[in-house]
Amino acid sequence: MRTILSLLMLLAPAVTGAAETLNIDFAGASYSAGALAAPAPALDLAAAPAVKAAPAAKKKWTVMVFVNGKNDLERAGLLNLNMMELVGSNKDLNILAEFGRMNGQERDTDVDGNWTGVRRIYVKKDNDMEKITSQVVTNTAQADMGDYKRAVDFVLWSKKNYPAEKYMLILWDHGTGWMDPRQEKADTGKGISFDDETGNYIRTREIGLIAKEAGGVDVMAFDACLMQMAEVLSELKGNARVMVGSEETIPGVGYPYHVFLSAMAREPGMSAEKLGGILVEAYKMFYEQDVKRGAQLSAVRVAKAAELETRVKELAAAIRAVNDTAALKAARNGVIRFDAVGEASDPKKQISFYGDLFNYLELVEKNMTATGAAADLAKARSAALRQFIKNDLVIHNNYFDKERTGRSFADSHGISIYLPPVIDRIEQAKLEGIFEGRYQDFAFAKATGWHDFVTYLYGVK
Repeated sequence: MRTILSLLMLLAPAVTGAAETLNIDFAGASYSAGALAAPAPALDLAAAPAVKAAPAAKKKWTVMVFVNGKNDLERAGLLNLNMMELVGSNKDLNILAEFGRMNGQERDTDVDGNWTGVRRIYVKKDNDMEKITSQVVTNTAQADMGDYKRAVDFVLWSKKNYPAEKYMLILWDHGTGWMDPRQEKADTGKGISFDDETGNYIRTREIGLIAKEAGGVDVMAFDACLMQMAEVLSELKGNARVMVGSEETIPGVGYPYHVFLSAMAREPGMSAEKLGGILVEAYKMFYEQDVKRGAQLSAVRVAKAAELETRVKELAAAIRAVNDTAALKAARNGVIRFDAVGEASDPKKQISFYGDLFNYLELVEKNMTATGAAADLAKARSAALRQFIKNDLVIHNNYFDKERTGRSFADSHGISIYLPPVIDRIEQAKLEGIFEGRYQDFAFAKATGWHDFVTYLYGVK
């Protein structure tokens, strides 16, 4: 559900004034990138011939962007490729995109020649925002971008032909966190990397398989909505260093590729953690200065996933032992929630079952009336988990303004989790009936017993 709104309306503030630059400051360094220069890119990829990939010398970074435009985000994909070209690959940096297109989907466009299929592109520098001129390296007439093995193949191909010291993979498309819908509900826009041509999509557990089967990546980033969740993080354990994503929906414009890639070009030796932090800061500044729309993004340490699981499991047991129902009701009603269901079906986000973990614990602690040793233990574990999220798990979290219901993103702290909806009339079994697989089968649920805890919370009326 990476929302595209009206793309031209959304782009208007971002592309006016070619002389403007976007400046970010992070970790003691300052970076800048020119603003976009054209309000309506007219793109032409059809003229670019396919050539055989040639092995290259090892560089500092290889950035791989898996752009599934075989849905209503096709125009956004073309825009993002143009953003990448404002920087382009250089002697220290490889920028690669796998871009898929089809005909007949919602918001279909033929402004670039209307080619279809899947192309792997080596991104080269080009200041023309009206045309993509980068080299097409491979061209496949038909490929299922909803098959996780296609993403694995892209990463392995990239590593073989464009080796580097460090690797960043960006999964680009619609997304709604860990929720994998039943395939007959293809119009729900859930999961990640939806291929409207095949009806297939990449499941949550398959995200972890992509990283594992491709030999690991240093940064796994999601230019897709709602992916920055504890459940997704656990699937990446051992196969990535940094995970970057948003707890909330991401507008159709997506990541400011021209900004964070400019920082990488200037400082190609940066660490994975620094890159994650720079992407977060660039995202915040882009939506604040150019797009002028509320947004949130965070970078977290994947190596801390196991400790997060342990702390969550211990805390859940402590909270159940106290059974302070008033505090649990207050936290359920008050936690900041994210747009898992969509504005049309859930205007006030009372059906949404994604909430910020830190904020939820904050509200539990604040509203506890129980006393005694058990209550003290629950409060202590909750406070310790919040400090762990702030100081150890989250590398950098930033936001601009408010979410669509008017609540400040200041209440979002970098990682969300499954929580029962505010409306207690929604039955757990009915809600979970829209999922393709069982929540209990996720690595996070197995390690923490969180599904049992959520079931307990559903019972608090």
